[in-house]
Amino acid sequence: MMVILIAVPYLLNRSVVGAAPVRAGQVITLGTFRYQPALGWQVDRGASQADLVSVLVKGATTYRLTPLGRQSSAAGAFRAAARRYAATGRGRVGGDPAAVTTARGLTGVVAPITGHTAAGTLTVLVAGGQGLAVSLTARHTAPLTAAIADDVVTMLDSVEVVAS
Repeated sequence: MMVILIAVPYLLNRSVVGAAPVRAGQVITLGTFRYQPALGWQVDRGASQADLVSVLVKGATTYRLTPLGRQSSAAGAFRAAARRYAATGRGRVGGDPAAVTTARGLTGVVAPITGHTAAGTLTVLVAGGQGLAVSLTARHTAPLTAAIADDVVTMLDSVEVVAS
């Protein structure tokens, strides 16, 4: 009986927490957005929450998508996302944001993230009055590779609005 009391919670915890490899054709939905993660990445099941945040990891690189709710403009959504990011203590969003358009026609802005231990970008997309924050960070000890950068562009280009 004692074995069951110990084993069941342990096995349940192991099945929920950790990382799971991205499966071919996998699609992740976050509120009104969905995207297709690239193969070779891992879904961080401990940090990801259905419809609230999707976190992927590959080596020392983290790719995090967070819906921002109702947003009237990319600039306003970006300011809100930058404040939220800075509040985490993981880094600071700096510089003037540049305009960005995905392959699917979603528009937004992007700016660099700097920190003591990591660097990357914060991209904010707004479509249908809804915002989506996409942060990409890599530890300074393992900077982004060209392959990871290509994966990120592909994943960002796969973001689409879910038909309502």
